[in-house]
Amino acid sequence: MSVHLLGVRHHGPGSSRHVLNALAEIQPDIVLIEGPPEGEAMLSWATHADMQPPVALLAYVPDNPQQAVFYPFTVHSPEWNSILYALRNQIPVRFIDMPLAHGFAMEWQETSLNSKKSELTEHVRKNPISYLAEIAGFDDPEEWWEHRFEIVQQPYEVFEAIAESMTALRQTLPADDRREEIREAFMRKSIRIAQKEGFERIAVICGAWHVPALAHLPKQREDDALLKNLPKTKVESTWIPWTNDRMAFESGYGAGVESPGWYMHHWKHPDDHGTLWLSHTAHVFRENHVDISSAHIIEAVRLAGALAGLRNLSRPGLKELNEATVAVMCMGEPVLMKVIYRELIVGKAFGQIPEGTPQVPLQRDLEMLAKRFRIKVVPEQKTLKLDLREENDLQKSILLHRLQLLDINWGTMETVSGKGTFKEEWTLRWYPELTIKLLEKAPWGNTIEEAATKYLKSTAGKCARLDEITPLVQNAIPADLPVALGAVMQKMDELAATTSDISMLMDAFAPLAQVSRYGNVRKTDRESIDLIVTTIFYRIIAGLPAGCTGIDDEQAAVMTDKIKDVNQAILMLEKQDLTEGWTTTLETIFHSDRSAPFIQGYCCKALYDNRLLDMDSTFNAFSKALSLNNEPSASANWLEGFLNDAATVLILDDVIWGVVNDWLLSLNDETFLQVVPLLRRTFANFSNVEKRKIAGRAKQGQSGKLIPQIIDIDPQRAAQVFPILELLMAIK
Repeated sequence: MSVHLLGVRHHGPGSSRHVLNALAEIQPDIVLIEGPPEGEAMLSWATHADMQPPVALLAYVPDNPQQAVFYPFTVHSPEWNSILYALRNQIPVRFIDMPLAHGFAMEWQETSLNSKKSELTEHVRKNPISYLAEIAGFDDPEEWWEHRFEIVQQPYEVFEAIAESMTALRQTLPADDRREEIREAFMRKSIRIAQKEGFERIAVICGAWHVPALAHLPKQREDDALLKNLPKTKVESTWIPWTNDRMAFESGYGAGVESPGWYMHHWKHPDDHGTLWLSHTAHVFRENHVDISSAHIIEAVRLAGALAGLRNLSRPGLKELNEATVAVMCMGEPVLMKVIYRELIVGKAFGQIPEGTPQVPLQRDLEMLAKRFRIKVVPEQKTLKLDLREENDLQKSILLHRLQLLDINWGTMETVSGKGTFKEEWTLRWYPELTIKLLEKAPWGNTIEEAATKYLKSTAGKCARLDEITPLVQNAIPADLPVALGAVMQKMDELAATTSDISMLMDAFAPLAQVSRYGNVRKTDRESIDLIVTTIFYRIIAGLPAGCTGIDDEQAAVMTDKIKDVNQAILMLEKQDLTEGWTTTLETIFHSDRSAPFIQGYCCKALYDNRLLDMDSTFNAFSKALSLNNEPSASANWLEGFLNDAATVLILDDVIWGVVNDWLLSLNDETFLQVVPLLRRTFANFSNVEKRKIAGRAKQGQSGKLIPQIIDIDPQRAAQVFPILELLMAIK
């Protein structure tokens, strides 16, 4: 009876080749792999024809999906190839790590012993090979491991060398990590079970760090004591697609690689000394409009080989190939390497899982809907343009909005230029983490519609403020959830009836008015929305005049923005009763001496724009507000309120220009210096074109003629220009 311990680098292509060679030599009758036992039931799917790595085993707590862990696998992962070897040779394969049923239930806390670890201990525990790399003279542990174990062929004895190295490291470190002790006790327990069951040749594939702990089994009762009375919880698992750019994500057994594309290249082309890799590099550059010739490739290959020779390396590694690429293909400019890192070193590979893989009902419903609407659930960024007048596009929009309600942001809605409310543009990209969010919402229903309805109703029921529930209404309308919308509107009606905060009511009014105006694009029943809009409106106008008094300049600016939003919403709604009520409110604020000057100025502008103030009344209002008897700051605030985002008035309206101009000319030097900062703030909001036009008008006198400018003209030089002008203008 023999136990063969094969210590590996997770996802290492060289480790994977060494393991396969070792398995072919050992001919084991059982394979034990570092991994969660809860995932064993999913291993049979690994040999399915439609299973395409990279994929990940997702394990989670059904009652709390946030407690989840990913175990990613690629085509070059030693664990993945060990699984395939066992399944194809019809021998048992088991996961032997600590069950996640215990791992999720345990709360790990740092002890006083942990806090006293030496810097060396922390360094080695985080990355054991980093210390060995330093001894060998390598700054980068990944580079050392790559040259010693990944890109060179090694005999079976390589595993003995790994075991000796890890043993030496572990002998210098205190055993002060209880979690690791329990994990390794479970691994030893699995080995003992396999031995008791009569297996003769046991192959164990695990992280290199664990090999010394499994080489010499302590007494069984010592391990049993470690594993006694551990807490436990329910755990489920499934397969999900994974991506190369997520391979650096440390999860599961902490395995993350910075260059999965490079590792995949060496798995497929183990004999490549750089020629093929640099040819791929040139191809990527050419696709991104960087001119690369065959001579570039040849010189880069030579340089990479020379660098490897200078460093006493058997062949170029990724570091040498990158340096050669920068020097030869990038002309010394490393910024161009960003595209190589993204496209080649990391790569764009993404996996696929077979249909029928065990999933929760909510996952299956989303998969079915995506298939029906022909939307691919892939990690690549895609743009989706929708015309809501088309039924199929409308249903796609509804699905994406429902997912947003569930906080599953598969799609991000973009701003669409042009008129109309029937167009939507989405940017789609699926992340593996979204699967966890989907699992979190699984208890709310078996379909996306059911889950979104129940989740929305529950969320609305917890809202205690009007500004909390207003966004829910906006999001519920495009999600087409009539039952949930009814509950949300009822809750909103209750909150609106008990809200006396004018600012909060105004914040709710504008988005609701938008829904009321354009809700018919989705054939939404607007009666309940219109009723709440009207109720909120009359509560606003009842309290707004008082809310505009007794506030400072900063509060007045904030309130003005809210008044402006409501004003635009009223204009959009085109309802006579609301328009008349709003106009009366603006007039009340405008005529009140107690209103904040900033707000008063804006109300004057709004009434002027709506032709409710004639020229004489506007002139009188300006004269009163900009009177020398007023505080300069109050006059400046009033003027800022009027001119805020209204440069056109100054440019085109002679009366208002004259009033402002006369007021400025009447200020003495001291007063002018006081108001300049306020005026600068006003004019800073104008565009450059508007500023130039205002400056041009300021050059004009009262007669409207430009102030003459004295320009010295050289007649001889000017005479040289005339023939060219005559030719261009075809005068001759």
